[in-house]
This record gives sequence, structure tokens and C-alpha cells, in this order.
Amino acid sequence: IDTLKLKRDVLLPNFPLPPDFKNQFEYLKHLVYQGATQRYGEISAEVQERLDLELGIISDMNFNGYFLIVQDFIKAAREMGVCVGPGRGSAAGSAVAYCLYITNIDPLKYQLLFERFLNPERISMPDIDIDFDDSGRQKVIDWVVDKYGRNQVAQIITFGTMAARSSVRDVARVLDLPLHEADKIAKMIPSLPGTKLKALFGKSDADLAKTWNADDLKNIKTLHKIKSGTGPQAETLQLAQRLEGSVRHTGIHAAGVIIAPDEITKYIPVAKVKDSDFLVTQFDGDVVESAGMLKMDFLGLKTLSIIKDAIEIIVLRHGESKRIQVDDIPLDDEETLKLFQRGEMIGVFQFESAGMQKHLRALKPTNLEDLIAMTALFRPGPMDNIPSFINRKHGKEAIVYPHKWLEDILKPTYGIMVYQEQIMQAAQIMADYSLGKADMLRRAMGKKKEKEMKEHETIFLEGALAKGVPEPIAQKIFKTMAKFAAYGFNRSHAAAYAVISFQTAYLKTHYPAEFMASVLTHNKGDVDHLNFFLRECKRMGIHVLPPDVNESYINFTVNKDGHIRYGLSALKGIGKSPAQEIIRARTEEGKYTSIYDFFRKINTKAINKSALEALVYGCAFDEISPTMTRAQFFEPTGRYASFLEQLSRYGAYIKEQAQTTQSSLFGDLHTEEIPEPTPPPATPWHLNVKLNFEKKVSGIFLSGHPLDPYEDFIDAFTNIKLDDISRLERDDPNQLKKPLRFAAFVAQVDHRISKKGTGYGTFTLQDFHGQIEIRLFKEKYQDLKGRLEVGQKVYIEGAYKERW
Repeated sequence: IDTLKLKRDVLLPNFPLPPDFKNQFEYLKHLVYQGATQRYGEISAEVQERLDLELGIISDMNFNGYFLIVQDFIKAAREMGVCVGPGRGSAAGSAVAYCLYITNIDPLKYQLLFERFLNPERISMPDIDIDFDDSGRQKVIDWVVDKYGRNQVAQIITFGTMAARSSVRDVARVLDLPLHEADKIAKMIPSLPGTKLKALFGKSDADLAKTWNADDLKNIKTLHKIKSGTGPQAETLQLAQRLEGSVRHTGIHAAGVIIAPDEITKYIPVAKVKDSDFLVTQFDGDVVESAGMLKMDFLGLKTLSIIKDAIEIIVLRHGESKRIQVDDIPLDDEETLKLFQRGEMIGVFQFESAGMQKHLRALKPTNLEDLIAMTALFRPGPMDNIPSFINRKHGKEAIVYPHKWLEDILKPTYGIMVYQEQIMQAAQIMADYSLGKADMLRRAMGKKKEKEMKEHETIFLEGALAKGVPEPIAQKIFKTMAKFAAYGFNRSHAAAYAVISFQTAYLKTHYPAEFMASVLTHNKGDVDHLNFFLRECKRMGIHVLPPDVNESYINFTVNKDGHIRYGLSALKGIGKSPAQEIIRARTEEGKYTSIYDFFRKINTKAINKSALEALVYGCAFDEISPTMTRAQFFEPTGRYASFLEQLSRYGAYIKEQAQTTQSSLFGDLHTEEIPEPTPPPATPWHLNVKLNFEKKVSGIFLSGHPLDPYEDFIDAFTNIKLDDISRLERDDPNQLKKPLRFAAFVAQVDHRISKKGTGYGTFTLQDFHGQIEIRLFKEKYQDLKGRLEVGQKVYIEGAYKERW
């Protein structure tokens, strides 16, 4: 597509103005100053100067309508109860956006630059990406469709192209090459992302040797030999190389939405696809923007959903008076900062990784600034500066500034350039750059554009010399700026996301059970994550109770005793409708007093057989049927395949009789007591059988643990727990030098074949407290592979050698 022929200025939708306003700028200014009064109270000269500057730039660039549109749908989102993030990307640097409640972080307080967001010296469309909670995102999109019209809104198409391996497999399928041959050829192609057949076949052996290891080189040479030969295998590789990069399939952009000023077909071609109720563009994102379409990114952020649902759980347990307003959470809360200092970050946005936790324990952050810096530093490249950052904070290393003029801007980061905005400010202070021009310098440095860098170096040196800075010092400062600009992070984004991180940490600190219940709810579909967060609950001393038809809600909640109760919908086989019916019946007719009472109260048509079985397997009936074993529910009784089926028919018959009685004029004369069915005798399940069923429907063990029978042995003969191994490996490996003794069971086994054709295996061990993965190779694998069975109980003595 020739984007030059399509290129036009951005076409903004018509934003309806109230009758009292003559134009968009007048209305925008009114809303901004109205919001400023709410945000700041009395508007100071500093605030007014900043707002007038930004409004002038916005007006000059003709973006008044853009800001009106964005504030409009964000206002609607909040009115619909959708959780909106405090900001994302460089938009958090705009005071206008803050006063319009588009963002929720004060750029003046946190020294964020508007020019990093909108540069008056480089005209480009503002890009305000908005985070919404997962469930609320679609509500906002629907609102936009209703406001602007279904024919003016579209989602954006994406094009998936043929990669090296997939092109080989697709061609082989057409040429009827046997599957095993096609698979063998495809697997010879190195798995490194971005690998191109053209690159493999178009380079000399010497060049290939610079990139690939010995095994890959051997495979590449084999591919060369196949391609240069004859027959279907050679033809497959030849055609695959020609087709590589071709469009293979289409998809829909996860967040992008187009809003047109009129029917969208007047501007760009659109289509209808089966995966969307909306129109979809036939151009991808880059072309659509070149064609002048307004693109908005509506992003779903799971953390916002976790925060929102945690607050609802708090209200459910403590009452409406305890409802927390997220924006009012104090960002200097001492107890929350102590949580960061201890590195207890499981479940906390952005700070969960083991490496980050280790750095936080060393840093001992005392304010939000430290957290903003860690958000920016914990990435490849700047990560090397973390030890120096920590040492400087604690006075173990001298804080050195490149120049005394830069002390104010570098003080929060102890003399280290961390943010892109600091590069821009340094250019302004040292060489009288405008912030707009400084942003262009920052871009040139970040992208290492040599020609532009040379031009800027000359301008910078001239500006610095004119201010009296000696040339050698000016050159040194420019080089320092260039070094840090290569990986400098957007401070506006770091600040906004650090706020979300602090909000999640605050909830974990002050409402730990409610917070973790929400975290569990939003990870219930991933067994590994669920187990991970359940182990964190155990570490925190929070009890997670099995499902119970009398206390469980659809999702994880917290009961009056402060224990987390497993959510009904987290059991496989129980959808939203059966869970809602269980909750409805107990809410309207009272708690279930027995298993018979349960079936008398529920509408049996709303809960199918698989859902009832899941309730049995998942402990949900244990409390209301204490004298029955789970095995009895599945035992046949007379003409019924199981007692569970008989109970269901019993409940349905009770309902039918009640309806018949109500419809009869003399119904009260014909009522008769229907006897409760007697449970059949059945051999109770072995502990392992019971626990395996629990794991089948929930992904975890609910009522016990496979190692329960060996608890006395474990106490007597082991000296370490599995979670201690992982922790000490990270924090203090010296404590692992002693011989280790631990007991566990085999939770997962994976037998594999290496490229050399030799067998090896990985298996996961779990104990009461954690899990660890162990790899076996060569003779050790051959000796032990026969014993690697899921469920096998093991006792291990061994020495720790860095990685298992």
C-alpha cells in the first residue's frame, strides 16, 4: 500500500459543544480550569502558567477536539463504575490531562514534562493510551459506539505473516510431503525469533558461524544441501523461502479502536469478521493512522480489576463505610513502604520478580520517588546502575553530579541519569535548549542516529560554551547524556505505574486477605499461578478454605473470620449460571441445612450433572453432608446410576409436587411427606484418590496433601523445605552448602529428547511449602526415569550445585 497517496491530516470526530461555548478551545479551557480548581483549590501562578502554556500548544496544534473526546469517554467510564488507570506513557506529563481527569498524577508535583508528550517543534498526533479494568474495557468501547454510531467506529485489523518454520510446513502440506519429513526439516531451522530462511541461505559459512552455535550450523548446512538438491524436499525449501513473510492470516488489534467523523466507509475500506461485532478496518494500524483516522488504544489492565474487586470484597466483609477510594490512598503510607522494604511483593504490580524483591530489600525505599526509579531501572541496561543507586542512597558511595547545575534534577536519583526527562532538562539547563528541541535531542540519542547526534553535539557545545561551561566539561556531559539516553526511561510512565504499584501494595498491607482473594480470583484459570499465590497466602498466614455451598460466592471472598473462601466458579465444570443459582437459593430461602435441603431449594434444571459432580469432588458438600463420604454420591442406587442422580430427581420431584399443590384448589388436602433417600453404602476413597479428584476440578489439593501421612517422618528426617531452597538460592547460597534432606512428591514429569537424540527429563517436586524443578541428564536420567511417575513420594539427600 502506498501510504503517501493515502496520507491526510487527522480527521477528528465532531464533538458536540454546549450552547454557551463558541468553539472547542473555549470549552476545553473552561473544563481545564474547572478541573484545576478541583485539583489544586486556589490556582497558583505556577499552575496557571503551566496550563496556559499547554493549552496554547494544544490549540496551535489543533488538538482541542482530541482532548475533549478523550475526557468525554473517560468521564463516562468512571460514571459507569469502570476503574481507570492513573496514566500511561508520556500523557501523564500533561497538566491539562490531569485537570481533565484523563490522568491522575500531578505532573507539577512529580516534575513531569509536557514536551515529552507533545512537542511543539515536532508535529505529531498525541497518543493517550488508557488503562481500564479488564471487565470494564468493553463497556467503554460500547459507549463510544453508541455515542458516535456503529458505522463510525471500527477495530483495527492485524496481519500475521509466514515465519520460517510455518512457511516450510504450509508448503509441505500442499506438496503432500509426509508430515514427519516436513517436521524434520522445520525443526532444523534455528528457533531464535526472527530467523529468516533468506538470511540462512544468503550468507557465507564464516558469517553464519558468527551467529549460530555448532548444532545450529550443522542443521543449516544440512538445509543448504537439501535446498540445492532435487525432489519434494528441495522444492519445499525453495518455495518456502519465496513465500516467507507473506500474509498468512488476519486478526484484530487487542486495543486499537478507530473513530471517524462520518461513516467510516467514506474514508477507508472496512470488513465484517466472525470474531467481532464491530466493523474492522482493512488497513493495519500504521496505514490507518496515515490515512488520517483517529486511533485510540483502550487497554485492559488486570491489576486494575484486582484493585476494583479487592475493594468490593472489603465492602462485602466490612460494609460500605469501609469502601476505599483508590485515588485517596496516601502515597506515603509508612506500613506500605515497610512492605516494599521487606520485599514482600508477590501480587504487587511490577515488583513481583525475585530480582526486584532482592533489590528492594537492599534499597529499603522510603518514598514513592525510590519506587519510580526502580520501575525505570529494573530493565536490561539500566539494571547495572541499581547497585550504585542503592549504595548512594545509603551513603556507601559518594553522590557525584556531572555538573553543579544538574544537582536539582538529579538529586532524586542520587546523581544517576535514569529518565528521558532528565536528559531533556540537562540539555535545557546546560545549553539553553528549548524542551521541544531537547526532546528531539533525546530521540536522536536514544535511537543512536549518528548524523543527528553530530548536529546536536555542535549545537550543545556552542550553547554550553556561551553559558561559560569549559569545552572539555561540556563534551564530557554530552557523552554522559548520550550514554544514559540509550536506555533512559519515560519518567511519566514510571511515575504513573509506580502509583498503581503502591495502590496494590497498600491493599495487600492493610487488607491482606481481601487483596489476595481478588488476586486468586483473577488467576483462577491458570493452575500454576493459582498455586503460586496460594503459597503466598500460606506464607502470610491466611487460611484458604475449600468451596462450601453455604459460604462460597462466584469468586474468592473473605468470610467473617478473615479466611479466604474458595470461589465456586474456580471449580472446573461450574459455570457462572450454576454458581448464581446456588447463591440465589441460599439467599432467598436461607442457608442449606443438609444435602437434602440443598436439593429441595435449588432449581435442579439450572445445575447439570457435571456441575454437581464438581461440587462433590471439590469439597463443596462436605459441610452439609458430614456423615456421608464422597464415594457414596457416586454409588448406584436401585434404578439410578448414582446417589447424586437420585438426589437430583428427589429435588426435582419436591419442586413438581409443590407446584402441583399450589395449582390445586384443595392442594392442602393432598400433600404428603416425601421421604429423604437413604445413602447407599460405599467404600471410602483412599486419600490419594480423593485428593486427585480435588486437583482435577480445582487444580490444587483442597482438603489435605499427599504428604500428610508422612508428616512425622518429614519432621524427623528432613532439614529444609522446598521454598527455603528457592529463597536461599536467591538471597544466601552459602547456607545451602550443607547436605540437604527433604521429602516431596512428584507433581509433574516431562520426558524429552535432545537434538543429539539423547534422553533427558525434567520433573517438578512439591512439598507442603513450595516446589522446585529438577533436571536429569545422561546416566542419571536413565537410572531414575523409571521412577519418575506423577504422585510418587520421594525422600532426597543431596548437595546443592548452583542450579538443579
